[in-house]
Amino acid sequence: MPGVAKCGTTTLYDLLVAHPRVTGGIDKEVRFLMDIDDRLCPPVNLHTSGLEAWASQYPDKGLGDFDIWLDASPQYQYQHTALETIARLEPQPKVLFILRNPARRLFSLYQYARYHQQAIPWVMSFEHFIEAIREPVDDRIAQFNMLRSAWRDTIYDAMIEDWSGAVPAHNLFVTSIEELAQDRIKTLRSLASWLNIDAQPLILARTAKSNPTIVTRSRTLRSIGAKAARLLPENPVVRWAKDAVRELNSAPVDRDELDDNAPFLAQLEEEFAPMMARLGALRASVAQGGDTSAAGAIA
Repeated sequence: MPGVAKCGTTTLYDLLVAHPRVTGGIDKEVRFLMDIDDRLCPPVNLHTSGLEAWASQYPDKGLGDFDIWLDASPQYQYQHTALETIARLEPQPKVLFILRNPARRLFSLYQYARYHQQAIPWVMSFEHFIEAIREPVDDRIAQFNMLRSAWRDTIYDAMIEDWSGAVPAHNLFVTSIEELAQDRIKTLRSLASWLNIDAQPLILARTAKSNPTIVTRSRTLRSIGAKAARLLPENPVVRWAKDAVRELNSAPVDRDELDDNAPFLAQLEEEFAPMMARLGALRASVAQGGDTSAAGAIA
């Protein structure tokens, strides 16, 4: 599941791993297929450990009674290693993308970086943030992986074109957080059919809102918690503990900020409109093995 970040990847991951035929990695983002020069490339990776080590990144070492081993690494979307490796694997893994209205994705990323991560104290508005992430990217943004490529990562049509050239249509599924919200049952049934698993456990799964954007009260406590979390496995108990600590260290974001930025969001949506039209055409030709009825709009 190559992403895209801030598009509901964690929500969809939680739904999928709640299914009895699906398992996740020791960490949600296995990142095994990262480019070797990427700063997020983990110690155990394809380049240094070989393809057989991928299975070691799952609690059952790839030997359990599951139909699907899920690697939910949004970073794969523009990783050459991921694209090239998946293209030549036999049997070839299925590739799942969840997207989001591009302007809303960037607004969510802005709030996440400004209030939750507190990584950009010098950015005082959403418009200022957009100026900073456009090419050439502001030097102060460039040190953060997710922000350095924020604008490029929102060019969905180029991303899907790359992957549709490497993965056969029947192995590529593209959906959006909007489709999941508008018709959850239909979207999950389509996904289950594509994965060849029973849809009912997905439909019945009840998961909390995952990875919400909040204001961090103490950046120091957040930093300590993040370091501790990296040493712990990704499982329901650890996730509960992380959520509890996050709740104690959190305050709600200013919801009026979305309304205040409505005119600028509309301007961005107009800018992205040609890209989204092209994305719609690509989805119609590749999504779910050419099933054009599954290629819905991302409002």
